[in-house]
Amino acid sequence: MLEYIFVFFVGILVGAINGMAGGASIISYPVLLATGMSPVSAAITNALGVTPANFFALISVRHQMRAYFAEYKQLIIISILTSLIGAVLLLSVPPGVFEKMVPFLLLFASLSFLIKPKPLKGAHHDLVEKVAIGASGLYCGYFGPGQGVMVIAALARDSDREPARLNTAKNLIVGWTSLFSNVVYIFSGRAQWLFVLALMLGSSIGGTVGGRWAARLPAPLYRALILAVGFGASAWLFHKYILV
Repeated sequence: MLEYIFVFFVGILVGAINGMAGGASIISYPVLLATGMSPVSAAITNALGVTPANFFALISVRHQMRAYFAEYKQLIIISILTSLIGAVLLLSVPPGVFEKMVPFLLLFASLSFLIKPKPLKGAHHDLVEKVAIGASGLYCGYFGPGQGVMVIAALARDSDREPARLNTAKNLIVGWTSLFSNVVYIFSGRAQWLFVLALMLGSSIGGTVGGRWAARLPAPLYRALILAVGFGASAWLFHKYILV
């Protein structure tokens, strides 16, 4: 019982950070692993549990959703399609192979926080953006933690997008992407539903708060928290699955 309560409070933290910036599912994934789940079950449970945070974060700007959806419709569709491919790959790859890949995937997600995208304009901008969003969707379907940061890194190359608009666009793209890949996960039989419920309740509360307080979390504190958890969990997973 205590572990479900703990996961609930972790969900609040993750939802709040995801609503404000993204990438906080790097925190909840190793927590789920620590309960004894397999890496695949933890990835699926994590994805199902944190998805509501992105939608609840949009409540404060709900009156603008039609305009945002019209602007980012193409990127949303691209991300959804590639995420479905990633979800099928996750369920098709032997668990032993996924276990060996997880430490590298989590390390990659953590390192993505060090990316400082440079504004980009020109003929190749749209193509680069679509490829980057497609890659983030594939990553979302196959693993997930850190996708929000990748989406922001892709969108931020457009110098005309303000931080608040970037965050809203990120929540919209990641939310719809996760929603569709979650359909595949639901029928996989590998979700731990009590943990999904605990994480979902917590992340919904946190996401609502995070959406209203977007950009108010001190950037150095946010980055330090994610990097510490991400690198620490990566080291633990390398020891658990690679160095044994």
